Amino acid sequence: MRQRRTIKLLLVLLLTIIGVNTYAQDTISVSVKANVSKDKIQLRWATNSPSAWYYTNKHGVMIERYTLMRGEGILDTPEKVILTPSPLKPHPLDDWQHIAQKDNYAAIIAQALYGDDFEVSGGEKDISQIIALSQEQEQRYAMSLFAAEMSYEAALFAGWGFEDKTAIQGERYLYRVIPVSPDTKKTVEMGSAYVGLDDYRELPRPLELDAIWGNGSVMVTWNSRLLEQYYTAYHLEKSEDGKTYRRISNTPLTNMMDGDRIFYTDSITNGKTYYYRVLGLTSFGEEGPLSDTIQGKGTSKLIYNPSILKAIPDENGKVHVTWDFNEQGNSHLTSFELRRGNTDKGPFQPVVSGISPESRTAVYEKPMPENYLVIAAIPKEGDEVVSFPYMLIMEDTIPPAIPVGLEGIVDTAGVVHLKWIANTDADILGYRIFRGQTEGEELIPLTDVAVITNEYSDTIDIYNLNAKVYYAVTALDKRYNQSELSEIAVLEKPDMIKPSAPFISKFESRERGVRLEWIPGREERLQGFYIYRAEKLDKESVTIHDIRNPLATTFLDSTVVGGTDYLYTIVSVNKTGITSDLSPEIAIKSKEAASGNKIDKFSARRTNNGISLKWQHKITGIRSVSIYRKEGESPYMLWKEAESWEREITDTTARRNTPYEYMLVIKTRTGIPIKAETKIDK
Repeated sequence: MRQRRTIKLLLVLLLTIIGVNTYAQDTISVSVKANVSKDKIQLRWATNSPSAWYYTNKHGVMIERYTLMRGEGILDTPEKVILTPSPLKPHPLDDWQHIAQKDNYAAIIAQALYGDDFEVSGGEKDISQIIALSQEQEQRYAMSLFAAEMSYEAALFAGWGFEDKTAIQGERYLYRVIPVSPDTKKTVEMGSAYVGLDDYRELPRPLELDAIWGNGSVMVTWNSRLLEQYYTAYHLEKSEDGKTYRRISNTPLTNMMDGDRIFYTDSITNGKTYYYRVLGLTSFGEEGPLSDTIQGKGTSKLIYNPSILKAIPDENGKVHVTWDFNEQGNSHLTSFELRRGNTDKGPFQPVVSGISPESRTAVYEKPMPENYLVIAAIPKEGDEVVSFPYMLIMEDTIPPAIPVGLEGIVDTAGVVHLKWIANTDADILGYRIFRGQTEGEELIPLTDVAVITNEYSDTIDIYNLNAKVYYAVTALDKRYNQSELSEIAVLEKPDMIKPSAPFISKFESRERGVRLEWIPGREERLQGFYIYRAEKLDKESVTIHDIRNPLATTFLDSTVVGGTDYLYTIVSVNKTGITSDLSPEIAIKSKEAASGNKIDKFSARRTNNGISLKWQHKITGIRSVSIYRKEGESPYMLWKEAESWEREITDTTARRNTPYEYMLVIKTRTGIPIKAETKIDK
């Protein structure tokens, strides 16, 4: 919170001292740039128009410094210091001779400052003279700005820069560069910079230095765009031993092409290793750290190019290739190599290697139907020279291989998704798709244009009477030779029509449970049946069994409780998951349990650990003891299987403030279940 308040107070101070600029974007003003070294703060400024440049050179500028912060605190009253007792102006012409002799950029600034009179006014001059003077002033203004960027020493001499050597660590300053304005009609807005010695940062290394090594030359390049906020120019250094470096030129290199990189071409001796590195130069005359070093050699290159004259197939299918190459280049070669590609862009693979430098013919033994041939001249040293591609089309009547692996699926929207294994034929063009509606009928092509990929989507009517659809594919090569049909893929349509409801034809209560018999529908794509049961008083049906057998017609419900009235219904389900209507409901009472086989007591009580369940009985021949639980309004769900000897169990998962119902079901070895229920409120 204290830091945010400090920033807010500092912004108020800055706006108060600088003043709020309410002028339009074309206001004539001074722009200030600051640089922090370890022991001083450097300033550079420039005007934004030739007329302002002329005006500030004539009358000068004053520099004020306000101390706004000391340590972590903001000063209540900024401390003002005037750093220039008198206005800063360019030195007189006579003073420029010494600096101009050693600094070409200083000479440019002197020439720009002390040429003809730049002031453009009416008077007795005609319009052409006024235009000429204006254009000359713009050129001198632009050239002087460039020269000042390249030489900080010259900028200081011209009164366009200042070094504050009285700055102290831990303090932050607002510098104001104020143009002197004796003429109130000609106002140039001041510029400012907010900075302190604590802002000092090491300069970065130049990045992405690279080189292209040629025949007697090398082109060195690096990325200047990434560091343009730091460096205005660079020095390129060269070494022949990797230890002693010299600069390519005393004049720094700049990016004059408005691209991302600087390029410099240097002359070298082939076969000799050279080393290059680069360092940046700021507009304040500082040199940054050295880049990484690159090294390499120039290599001689062939001056002769091979060219294929003809490629003629013989009766055996071989191709005789003839090319031209100047014999004066033979002594520079190790060999020729014939190469082949699928396109004129390559890649090109060798088909005949080790051809002697004196040879001008070669035999291509196993040509492909379509070929792009090149001949490569491989020199003893340096880079190889490769001819332009030569297209060779062979006579082709052989169809591609029959596609394999065709498979597919039909979704519920009627969209068919087909895929197969892609052919490996080198001259494959694509595939054609065929479809049929009934088994044994002739398949009809779906596509006139070859399908490029090994996948295809089709749309069919899933509501017609045909349960299946049939597909096949053929392959086409680039000569339009077509393979035989693939194996036919038989796809089943999703069944979107309800199956017929089954009819319960017989039911009876037995010792082991309730047995049902039914008559199913005769749908071809039937998958099975769901059996629903409800207690007569409950009327809430639950699924008690899922039969995954379309031929099933009977079911024994051995989970019934003796002496209970039940309602049963059955539905059919097809392979798409669509169910039929419910069968007519039947009611039946399960057979009573044997005398003496009953649960005497079943109770529930809340404790600190949950709900304690207790029961008593004298039932013998027990096969299983199951406890079902019903939470709130949800149906009964199997909760626990108990041992036959247990008489008590605690439900530790029961939640407080929630009503529960429990049903104890004991099955004897005869299969008759005996049940008891209890419940507990919140």
